[in-house]
Amino acid sequence: MKPLGFAHPLSSLRVCIYLVLFSFFIDVGGVAVVRKRMTKIGVVEGDIEDVCCSLSSGSMRGPSVPMISNRRRRVLREDYGPGIPGNATVFVHTFGCGHNMSDGEYMAGQLAQSGFQITDEFSQADIYLLNSCTVKNPSEEHFVNMMNRVRATGKPLVVAGCVPQADPDNKQWAEVSVIGVRSIDRVSYVVNETLQGNCVRLIGSDKEQLRVGESDKLPALDLPKVRRNKYIEIIPISVGCLNCCTYCKTKYARGDLRSYPVSEIVGRVREVVDDGVKEIRLTSEDSGAYGIDIGTDIVQLLRAVAAELEGSDVMLRVGMSNPPYLLRHVDDFASILRHPNVYEFVHIPVQSGSNRILKTMLREYTVEEFCKCMDAIRTAVPRVTLATDIICAFPGEGEAEWRETMRLCEVAKFGVINITRFYPRRNTPAAAMKQIPTDIAKQRTTELTNFFNSYRTYDAMVGDVCQVTLLETAHDKHHLVGHTKNYVQVLVDPSEARMGERVTVVIVSATKYSVTGRVLRTEWEKTCARAAALFSSPRCINRNGLRAVALVCTVAACTVIHFLGHRRPSVGGLRKRL
Repeated sequence: MKPLGFAHPLSSLRVCIYLVLFSFFIDVGGVAVVRKRMTKIGVVEGDIEDVCCSLSSGSMRGPSVPMISNRRRRVLREDYGPGIPGNATVFVHTFGCGHNMSDGEYMAGQLAQSGFQITDEFSQADIYLLNSCTVKNPSEEHFVNMMNRVRATGKPLVVAGCVPQADPDNKQWAEVSVIGVRSIDRVSYVVNETLQGNCVRLIGSDKEQLRVGESDKLPALDLPKVRRNKYIEIIPISVGCLNCCTYCKTKYARGDLRSYPVSEIVGRVREVVDDGVKEIRLTSEDSGAYGIDIGTDIVQLLRAVAAELEGSDVMLRVGMSNPPYLLRHVDDFASILRHPNVYEFVHIPVQSGSNRILKTMLREYTVEEFCKCMDAIRTAVPRVTLATDIICAFPGEGEAEWRETMRLCEVAKFGVINITRFYPRRNTPAAAMKQIPTDIAKQRTTELTNFFNSYRTYDAMVGDVCQVTLLETAHDKHHLVGHTKNYVQVLVDPSEARMGERVTVVIVSATKYSVTGRVLRTEWEKTCARAAALFSSPRCINRNGLRAVALVCTVAACTVIHFLGHRRPSVGGLRKRL
């Protein structure tokens, strides 16, 4: 006898599945009880990001989606000052590198948790927080221009980042509050005091901090954070470096190398993966030197992080690594790039193709050592994308030295070249050297730029099929952006997929800087996508937050039906049965 009078045993299983799913929708009372109990233990219905506007996007691409990450809520210490006003609006803007971006997100997260409103609308702010960068003259000039714009409003101003840290005695900071790069965990206290009319100065050199016992203190990685892109987490793995490059002012701000323990970084990785992050970027002033100060190395860290990501669709990108330290374990480093969760992308700055100029820069490696490192990685990972940096017209660079740089670029054909005209940074040794005339500097910059644009590296990818996760919006605002395993930018029409979705694409065209992909879907995937779009639409009732549950259950139902005889009902049929 057929069970329960159904045509097939699998039919009864389908009914059971639908009944279980249906119980999720009718048990509103149960949901209310759970929410009530969560409120009692401090987990409120509206997360803290609900009170935040989007954080200023700065120079990085991607949607400006605020998201608080803080599983272990940190309690402000008593010395953080008096009660913090909950109705002040703070304009937060960050200039510069990935490390700076992470610092800015951490500061915004602490302010939001303390009750402040975060905005990227300049005119709506009650107080301004500008996080600066001192790598190049243009970035510092942008910061100074923004600071003057704030001063014209007459409203309170707090400055942070590498510019004031590297030049603490500058008179520009006389009437504003200053947060040093090692004090970002006290931003709420500084903003609160500044709103009350006080000027706070939390800044000092390594020697000064050594006297007060804070030289080795690093901001905790589990501080609350407002991410600019909810799918991308930037994790600093160390602060400072071991070099003393004659042109660099960042060393004055970040100091000597201090690395976070592997366990703390892995803990942060585990936390953000649970938050739904799809891409993790490890950042520092020199990733290759990581761990030398604490008895470990970058290979040990990457193995631990890759093991944590095993089996997930979360991808890992490794930040800039200088040649002398990467060369110590280049073979092991290259093997990690082959891990399915690690992008095949390496940023190794060479700066010049002349050994004489490298010696003047105090770069501590030769062109031959750089090439050895590059060749080892390319041999182990043939499709790797190799990025580098070139400084044009460094003091003392003659025509012969410049020709050496051009020859290196012509042979290597780097996938990415960050081309920078030399800018003398105040108080650095290179600023006191004899400068190259501006017209020659511009000519060399143009020559290298024209060469880089003369060759294409992605044309061979047309016809390839690959998987990408769509995490950002393109500059043209008309495409979603994902990256291949070797970190090539893939543009996808937003009508074919949603932000945060992992899709299979076929590459249909290529340009110098990106490729365009067309999404490939099975009938089952199309059904899931239509169901997701249905339950995500404003027409779908979001009573008691059940829209998300409906979406998960719908996709689950599609999946079960896919494996039970490949009989796929319509989306309308699914909705009726659910």
